[in-house]
Amino acid sequence: MKARLPLIAALAVALVPLKASAQEWVRSPDFSEGVGIRTGNLEWHPSFGAEAGYDSNFLRASKAEGAFGVYKFRATPSFTVGTLDGERRGGAQGNVSFRAGAYVSYFELIPADSAHSDVSKRRNLAVGADFKADVFPQRKVGFDLLGSYVRAIDAEGRTDDLAGEGFNRDTVRAGAGVSWRPGGGLFAWRLGYLGTFNFFENTTYSSLANVQHAITTRGRWRFLPRSALLWDSSYRFIRYTHSDTRQTDGDGVSARVGFHGLVTYHLALMGMLGWAASFYQPHNGSIAPRQYDSLLANAEARWFIQTRPNLDDATVASGISSVALGYSRAFSNSYYGSFYQQDRGYLQFSMFILGAVAGGLEFGVSRVAFPEVAVPPAPARPGFSQLRIDSRVFGEYRFTDTLAVNASLLFDQVNSPVVNAEDLGYSRWQAFLGVRWFM
Repeated sequence: MKARLPLIAALAVALVPLKASAQEWVRSPDFSEGVGIRTGNLEWHPSFGAEAGYDSNFLRASKAEGAFGVYKFRATPSFTVGTLDGERRGGAQGNVSFRAGAYVSYFELIPADSAHSDVSKRRNLAVGADFKADVFPQRKVGFDLLGSYVRAIDAEGRTDDLAGEGFNRDTVRAGAGVSWRPGGGLFAWRLGYLGTFNFFENTTYSSLANVQHAITTRGRWRFLPRSALLWDSSYRFIRYTHSDTRQTDGDGVSARVGFHGLVTYHLALMGMLGWAASFYQPHNGSIAPRQYDSLLANAEARWFIQTRPNLDDATVASGISSVALGYSRAFSNSYYGSFYQQDRGYLQFSMFILGAVAGGLEFGVSRVAFPEVAVPPAPARPGFSQLRIDSRVFGEYRFTDTLAVNASLLFDQVNSPVVNAEDLGYSRWQAFLGVRWFM
């Protein structure tokens, strides 16, 4: 049972992005926003969605533990608000660009069989809010502020405590930066700070609470009308707040350089290559630290169905149909050991047709590697790697400018060796049908 090794069970959650379980209209404004409500130079986009669906393996249990299914109901009010861009202002560009959003998602769980009726006690609320403000976004010198809060609801991989608290966790982020843009924006450079506080609501995992401070810098130089050189670097401080934690505090440094270009009106290419190293330190009772010292890489080829006239529009998906093939290699702080390395290849597709049909698809395959873990004087547990498959399909049809129906299908699978008598492998699929009102 995963209950005997909470840190190993926690690694399954640590790899999941905070908004991975959120609906597509929460994850991406491309799907969320309609005509909006204007108040001066602000535009509001309220939304309310309800979904019903099925989860084949709610607790991410292995075959040996016995997977079981649950029916799910989700109700999610949300909104975004932001300033109008220059084109919608009649060409005038404001001194402040602002965007914010928030959502609350209620989960109701109904077990598929009476033997697991206690799982209904895990009904809960996921919450998220974020904002970003850019001051003087078109001037030579500007600055920005950002912040976010996410309460992520996650099942704990154990079947002996169906009414338990699970891996519910909260993340608070706050940051600021200053940007320098000489030469009419052909050159841009930003120096920033980001602070992150992570803590678990279940007291079993309170020792995993941590604070991270990151000093970052990035730059861009446009040397052709639709091409740019990119670079970024960061220094990150990781400190665990619990006095008797077994985790290792440490620092991490990384740097990358690369290229991004719209090589035709349809094809955009991006590539980044760099290096990262960690400097974890032991303390009394902690695991023996292992260090990362290896390559970082990102590469993507994206084909836009409609022609794109400039590099900026190719940088983000702003209601533009496209297909992309990419690869990323990264390392991250881990709750099992000190860090993990992830190599992931992915295929993405997004579609927007006549303002009535929207859809998206993503399929990814990852290799996640963990180094050996030892808590002296106990012998070391050998390192291991997992093969992970993740996929999601989303489609929405809009009857009117404010009413739509949608469907989602998600699948994930972990192929893992047995670690210290724990079977960490599982497979899971989820399906939802929903309706949404939005502005």
